Amino acid sequence: MIVLDTNETILSPRNIRECKTKEQLILYLKLNLLGQALNKGKILQGYSLTITDEEEKDYTLNIRAINNDNVEEKIPISFSLENVIQYFSTKKEDKYELNYNINFENIIISCGLFIQNVNFNGSVYFRNTTLQLNVGFYNSNFNKLLVFSHSDFYKMQRLEFDNIEFNNMLSFAYCNFDCRVEIKNSKFNSISFFIRNTFHSILIFSKKCELNNIICFYISNFKSNLEFKNTTMNTIMYFRGSTISKLSFNEIKFNDNNSILSIDNNFIENNYYDRFFYYLLEDEKKEILKDINKKNNEINKIHFYNIRITGKIDLQNIEVKEADFKGSIIDGGLINPVNFKVHKFANRESALFLKNEAYARNNAIDALEYKAKEIDKHKEDLIKDWQKNKDFKTFGDIVSIGLSSLYSDNGQNWIRAFICTILFPTVFFTLSYTNFKVGLYFYILLITYAINILFFKDILEYIINSILVYLIACILLPLIYIEITSFDESYIKELFMFLIPTNFEQIKESIYIYNDNTLFRGFNYFIGKIAFWYGSVQTVTAFRKFAKGA
Repeated sequence: MIVLDTNETILSPRNIRECKTKEQLILYLKLNLLGQALNKGKILQGYSLTITDEEEKDYTLNIRAINNDNVEEKIPISFSLENVIQYFSTKKEDKYELNYNINFENIIISCGLFIQNVNFNGSVYFRNTTLQLNVGFYNSNFNKLLVFSHSDFYKMQRLEFDNIEFNNMLSFAYCNFDCRVEIKNSKFNSISFFIRNTFHSILIFSKKCELNNIICFYISNFKSNLEFKNTTMNTIMYFRGSTISKLSFNEIKFNDNNSILSIDNNFIENNYYDRFFYYLLEDEKKEILKDINKKNNEINKIHFYNIRITGKIDLQNIEVKEADFKGSIIDGGLINPVNFKVHKFANRESALFLKNEAYARNNAIDALEYKAKEIDKHKEDLIKDWQKNKDFKTFGDIVSIGLSSLYSDNGQNWIRAFICTILFPTVFFTLSYTNFKVGLYFYILLITYAINILFFKDILEYIINSILVYLIACILLPLIYIEITSFDESYIKELFMFLIPTNFEQIKESIYIYNDNTLFRGFNYFIGKIAFWYGSVQTVTAFRKFAKGA
């Protein structure tokens, strides 16, 4: 309850620009509350009127600058605001109860903001506000809306929420964060929106945060990490139109086997939550919805570290450049990847982890994709081992995996396997049909390329590969063209006979290909046959990849 005395408020500044101390700001806010009360029809009793505790929820503490239509100006507040908030609060036991709504708008909070032990029973708004130093909320509850809109957080040490309960909607919209944002030991009991924000530093949820409701990340740019560490999950996360450098989950926990962590690229379709969303968009609703519907997420890395999965993790409609599940185990829960596309796994264990989980969910389509990625990571491990130990068994495994990748993308692409089955035998047959010098030149290039892949990396590999491409284009291809143009009509006939797997009639006669049946040409002939047989197996395997038991 507060008693507003007109004899006191007559001394108040008439606008916030004139407030140079916290005492002047308190007088200004009293005058503003008096105006609100009179507008609501309250009548002065002598020179004063009273706003009861029950009525306070209908009033707003307006710490705001009212700009002219053509002027956008922020007014600096160079004194502490904590005592102002406490003045309008009621002390109950160890906490302050603030029943008023509070609105920070068009101001610069230049000396920081440190709020602790406050129950906010009204909504709190930060609109078009600049915060230049540390901002922290500690041991407090937000029982109504907490909204940050069009606000800037300078390169202060951090924006911090510690031991906070968000019991109603939390929203960050159109904000720019040049600082580290930490949310620790806090509970999210209602929906949270992050809309069109830019985070230049990390946003981290840590130290036993509890995520108990939906979190939506829409059209936001995370230039550093978005991290969840030592956090309890029972929530659905919606990502739409956002760019994330690294999405990391480290040692997260689940309440029980019914807890869910769902990461989805689809827009939320729920009328109840839509009303909240539309409320935040204000006049720019149509523009935002248009952008959301046309823009996909760009997630560079997603990491799940050392997680004991006792609940359910849904990964749906997401495409990431790198994924890492190292140290995570299933303990009574499950992970359900649906249309979760990974360009690269950080290690083989991660691909194996997702593959097994996809098979466990009878999701053969995604499981086969992860299996192919697992084989690629195994090849990388083998190459590293070969560079150290020079073991020929390892070399053989590298060649085997390399051929499988080349022919059919490790059993994923039967069309490519079919093309390779025709193309490679044709190349080797042509080498056996031409002058042996062309074939010799081809093998020199092939061996050079293999040495380059096995022993050199990075920029040197790029340079050598480029040189090989130019050599093939400038020398080998013209030589083959000259040779082929000089062939007689029997070349095509001989080629089709060669592509019959069991036909070896061509090498039974001494007149086999030109008049010199050399060892080198015979070698090319048999390599071509092997390439055809191998390609046939790869084609059939890839074609039957969805067959049961394949």
